[in-house]
Amino acid sequence: MGNSKRSIAVSLLIALPVLMMAAPVAGAPATDAWTVMVYIDADNNLESFGIMNWHQLESVGSSDKVNFVVLLDTYAGPASLMYVNEGDSKVLGDWGEVNMADPATMSAFIKAAKKAAPAENYAFISWDHGGGWRGMNWDDTSSEETGVSQYTDMAELRKAVVDAGVVFDVFAFDQCLMAQPEVAYQVRGYADYVVFSEETIYGQGFPYDAIAADLVADPGMDAEEFSTTILEDFAYYYDSITWANDWTISAFDMAYMNDVKTAVGDLASSSLAVLGTYKPQFKSALSQTQTYYYPYYADLKGYALNLLADPQIKDAKVKSAANAVVTALDDGVLLSINSKHNSDSHGMSIYFPSYRSSYLGLKAAYENVPFATDSGWLLWLQSFASNK
Repeated sequence: MGNSKRSIAVSLLIALPVLMMAAPVAGAPATDAWTVMVYIDADNNLESFGIMNWHQLESVGSSDKVNFVVLLDTYAGPASLMYVNEGDSKVLGDWGEVNMADPATMSAFIKAAKKAAPAENYAFISWDHGGGWRGMNWDDTSSEETGVSQYTDMAELRKAVVDAGVVFDVFAFDQCLMAQPEVAYQVRGYADYVVFSEETIYGQGFPYDAIAADLVADPGMDAEEFSTTILEDFAYYYDSITWANDWTISAFDMAYMNDVKTAVGDLASSSLAVLGTYKPQFKSALSQTQTYYYPYYADLKGYALNLLADPQIKDAKVKSAANAVVTALDDGVLLSINSKHNSDSHGMSIYFPSYRSSYLGLKAAYENVPFATDSGWLLWLQSFASNK
């Protein structure tokens, strides 16, 4: 199933080789340039792809300046903490059957990886299914044991990074649909740049061999350069696959997170004030906006541009707020690369249901999303989407 997406079940399963437990080794000196932590939650139908991506890292391996540390949990076996060397991985610890959806597992991994391989710069890659603000990191084994779907929600993502206490130079989501302010907001203060996708990501995920090779070849690259490298390697990889025609990838500078929150809040409040006058125009602007696997995820800048382009909207506050959204995203989105199918994507989507049924179905969950409440976007949706 070469073109399977991470939001679609994949039946290929490959047994994880037996990993013998080894005693922890002394970490690399603090003069190492980078430590890249990869949190591979393959305890589900993505198992074969998780193993594939791990082996891609092993095809390059760590160097005297760059460390790759992986926590790999598969459906077929326990989780292993590993230091990735070329052609092999040194097992730093057998973690047993852990719940990868538990924020305590993520924070424990971050702490263990930093202790094993201290460096000047840190990158974190979260690997698994993703659903934007709706959740990430589904752990099927833990779900079977509890009878309840186990995944990481936005509050738990925040808890994981806060408890770990590491400020990442790059925080990347190799997961579907995560390029949203609702998601980025949860790592504010703990990430300089965020890499993610507005659309679903194919099962093959990031091209880890290319990304690792580029970083090892140039360990002096800074966070902006490494973020750009991930995007360019991703785009080159999927551009070379004829059937891969539906993808996006973007990087966001977290220094502009508050600007985006403020601009979205102003757009929400100004639009709410004139909803009775311009609701048809607002709905028209939304209908012309690029959407994704979940049709209620709409490109944020695209919507603002559509508002600006509509001559029927005369309200100066709405126009000013829409322009502020465009400016904040122009400043914050370092780079956005998209397939032709997603040519109207600009780096960030936002939850924007156009139908009452879509809104009511997720109403309770969205009320617990911090960006929604802190920005005022929730108040806007309550009026825009809750009425026919």
